[in-house]
Amino acid sequence: MAERGDLIAGAYTLRDELARTETGVVFEARDMLLDRLVALKLAPEDPSAPSMILEARRCATVRAPCAAAIFGMGRHEGREYVVAERLTGTLLRDLLGETLPAPRYLALLRGVFAAVASAHAAGVAVGDISCATTLLGADDRVLFGRLSLSQVPAAGPLGRILAPEVVRGEVDASDPGAAQAIDLYGLGCIAIELACGSPPFAGEDTAAQLRGHGHAPPPRLVDLREDLPVDLSDLVEWLLAKQAALRPPSAKEALAQLDAILEREGKQTRTIRVLVVEDDTARARWMCSLARRAYAAAAIEIASEGTDAAHKLNRDHPELVFVSARLRGVMNALELCMYARGLETENATQLAIIGAVSSHDRALLAAPSITFIPDDAKLALAVIERVRQTASTPSRRRRPRRTVSG
Repeated sequence: MAERGDLIAGAYTLRDELARTETGVVFEARDMLLDRLVALKLAPEDPSAPSMILEARRCATVRAPCAAAIFGMGRHEGREYVVAERLTGTLLRDLLGETLPAPRYLALLRGVFAAVASAHAAGVAVGDISCATTLLGADDRVLFGRLSLSQVPAAGPLGRILAPEVVRGEVDASDPGAAQAIDLYGLGCIAIELACGSPPFAGEDTAAQLRGHGHAPPPRLVDLREDLPVDLSDLVEWLLAKQAALRPPSAKEALAQLDAILEREGKQTRTIRVLVVEDDTARARWMCSLARRAYAAAAIEIASEGTDAAHKLNRDHPELVFVSARLRGVMNALELCMYARGLETENATQLAIIGAVSSHDRALLAAPSITFIPDDAKLALAVIERVRQTASTPSRRRRPRRTVSG
């Protein structure tokens, strides 16, 4: 039994015990050669215990601040040990006694998003993401339990992954193919928890919480905190989708959208004008939120019918127009697009028609400035990408049409 004062491998003097897990005991230790504090995890005395090399490699693979730096491995009296940097800080759950001011909340949330994106970029999933498994170190460094060599708890209060697909038994929590989508759900959960002090579906018994994660609609951030951006609420709602396939494609994409929201809250860059032509109010608002999350300086208007859209085309000359193919009324989608294509404006307006369009209408509308977007599960990403393409393209002057006479 190892205890305080023991010398390990002739180089590390054990100090206080930090944690005891199934895979070993973690001590604070002093590196006698380099005169620094480290964390040392010592394997159980049971010789059949699994090697800690996978845990060490996981941390070492993520060359980012969200993971503990691994200094080395070895054996001492037949027991494996791993040496890592000593992590110190405050668990995020200990910051939730009072409501976090919006600027502080957004800064912390951005740090968590960036940390998950860094881990995923290295091919490593985080696992249970919550305020109980996330440490805030010096300079707001975000560290995760699964990447801490057991210095930070790796499991939250319920001790299990709460992603809906796992709760419903559709996938195993350890399935590598499901890991990143599980982390995305965890990001949505921690966004709620940081905002109001408790995770989604908290306050009831365990069974009720699991039913909530598996089947019930989550609380909306905008209903919990009116001082936070509405677009952030939409992003969190996307992360908390019950079906994994309906969440953002990656933590990197979620971070990019959060950065656009934060930039919109602060200084803006080049403004692009976007017009959404849609007679379904809820759907139009959803598309506006997507456009704002895609590009911080997007100025967006909505038109619920064709004649109103035509007026705004003449008045504002938007760079990008999304038109629902289902639009009916005095001026339907086809007529509106033909009208927009014929306008003489300084900048060429890009049209994106959403939904099913007949081959006959496609032939009539064929032009470089018109694209067709299917109304399917990938619609949100297509809208975001179209806005970003427009924002990254310099304004183009439309050449005047030549008049042929004689």
